[in-house]
Amino acid sequence: MTEYRQQQVELDIIGLTDKGDGIGQWQGRKIFVPGALAGERVAARLHGIKPGYAQAELIEVLQPLAERVPHFCPHTECGGCQIPVLAYEAQLRLKQQQVQAVLAARGLAAEVQPCIGMDEPYRYRNKALYAVRAGADGLELGFFRKLSHALVACDDCGIQHPQTGELVRRVRTWARRYGIQPYDEQQHSGQLRYLMLRHGEQSGEWMLVLVTLGEALPHVSELLAALSGMPGLTSVLQNINPARGNRILGPASRLLQGEPVIEDRIDGLRFHISPLSFFQVNPRQTGQLYAITLQLAGLSGQETVFDLYCGIGTISLSLARQAKRVIGVELVAEAIEDARHNAALNELTNAEFHVGKAEEVVPALYAEGVSADVVVVDPPRKGCDARLLETMLAMAPRTLVYVSCDPGTLARDLAFLTAHGYRLERVQPVDMFPHTLHVETVARLVRV
Repeated sequence: MTEYRQQQVELDIIGLTDKGDGIGQWQGRKIFVPGALAGERVAARLHGIKPGYAQAELIEVLQPLAERVPHFCPHTECGGCQIPVLAYEAQLRLKQQQVQAVLAARGLAAEVQPCIGMDEPYRYRNKALYAVRAGADGLELGFFRKLSHALVACDDCGIQHPQTGELVRRVRTWARRYGIQPYDEQQHSGQLRYLMLRHGEQSGEWMLVLVTLGEALPHVSELLAALSGMPGLTSVLQNINPARGNRILGPASRLLQGEPVIEDRIDGLRFHISPLSFFQVNPRQTGQLYAITLQLAGLSGQETVFDLYCGIGTISLSLARQAKRVIGVELVAEAIEDARHNAALNELTNAEFHVGKAEEVVPALYAEGVSADVVVVDPPRKGCDARLLETMLAMAPRTLVYVSCDPGTLARDLAFLTAHGYRLERVQPVDMFPHTLHVETVARLVRV
């Protein structure tokens, strides 16, 4: 197979992988071509050749798709955006088709609504995570190149808030000036590992978190001086992560300046966000997602609602304004502390929160006689645990609203529920991550 290495071939691209790479066929192998779009003919150079497949570098688009557009960002190597050269309206159609295809593969015939997109699908992220490594000119901040830990230096990312770049530049200048040592992954040494930035879309508040290998962080006063005058900078923290591996944040944070949290608002509700809080990264679309969830829940004010995998209570508190009682369940204890705090912050007394696995807490509550009229689930990518699904069937709520970040596990769980007494009424995709293949989906099921 070495005779084929670096060989240039012409390919018809017949589909996309879940990573956004074009798929071609050559001599009985699948060929994966980053940057190629389905429906195009391209010239590509082979590498990484295996018996059943090969990787290839895109050399030229010979017959471009009509929906191909120029890349909107100068940092084309970072891999954060999977389909940035596909026109946005075509991205939305593709996501609708993705959801429709996985449902159909499970025998689910429900019509999938058009994917709800953004008017301006740029600069939408309220959270940025920059890796810190040694670069050619000293300590560098950026994103990892696709499928690697090679750093791509980046200031002005096209999907981040414009102020992100200025904050990154100030941290880089301070770190180089005072000899802050970048993290070395192989040696597990250095001082600064990551930089995390969070922004409150509605409040305008910013949080800056420096993730260090150990407790030592020299020249903090000089850092704070370098950051002075940044609009909205409310919180500066040091997070300590001494562990090996890819986990970004450690369990302990130290406040360097300002407040330990920032605030943001969704549909008039206030939320305090800590370094470890899960909060949707596209605030402009989050309101759309939650409004659809509430609409499909169909609340009258008399219902008991379970919100499973509730995080810091963002959906729970939206439901609480229209329900009699809301019970949130979440595995992460810190998230439940945040949820209880956020309920008090918004003076909502009809929401309660329980720590634990949904597949353990819900059966225990049901055994105690606590049942739900409506259940909302927003599980991780792996979907709902089988025991949880069985308990929901036994509880027999009139309505189930399933918020999913993975069409495959959504289809699996919907197929199970529709085979056991529920009818799938509506499926609504929402584009939370433009220029990627990720799609969020909200589905409504009713008991027959």
